[in-house]
Amino acid sequence: MEYSKSEWDLLLWPHSWHKRMNTALMTLIPCILWVGLFDVLGATNSILSDFIINSSTDIAVKIFLFLITVAIIGLFDIFCFAWPIADLCRYIAKRTEKFIAPGFNIIFMKSYGYSHLPFMPLLLLSSPAAVDLMDLSRNPAFYAKALFFVLVILLNTQQYWQIGIMLRTIGVKSKILFSGKLVIAIAIVVWSYFIGYAVFSLVNMAYKAFGFLFGS
Repeated sequence: MEYSKSEWDLLLWPHSWHKRMNTALMTLIPCILWVGLFDVLGATNSILSDFIINSSTDIAVKIFLFLITVAIIGLFDIFCFAWPIADLCRYIAKRTEKFIAPGFNIIFMKSYGYSHLPFMPLLLLSSPAAVDLMDLSRNPAFYAKALFFVLVILLNTQQYWQIGIMLRTIGVKSKILFSGKLVIAIAIVVWSYFIGYAVFSLVNMAYKAFGFLFGS
């Protein structure tokens, strides 16, 4: 089945957008922050809900520590996931004598960060005013049905969609062959489980630290 350029652009970000990704560290900072927000706000144990929302004491300190937590977890996630995968890409490119963009590790870290953007609506499921999928499915209103289907689609396609975005970055920024990309895709799936568990543990540690400092 053939897909037009515009269809791929819609799903996996435009080719020109991937091409413009560079090694500038300043534009990596927003990626770190929204990956951290995605990890922290999406957790079952919510620091925001349990220690900040409706709190009447130490608000400034709590917000400051929350932002520090977001930055640390985001940096851990984006570096520990993307750097080894980028090293694998560079290794495959070197072994097969194919071009890969200089500074690819930083570029791929950005790609991983940007791949989270389409899934920010999923934070509605774990926000302080959390959306319940079962309630949405029973609501006859059009907006509720539309939101239900969007969230269900995002939930069921997140991993594969993110892999697609990252593989497109690899395709634009290197000349790695299909066989190499297949190996990389498998590595992404396997590595994501290990990093996901590590991030989950780190978020829980942060939650317990807030509980120790400010009471549960």
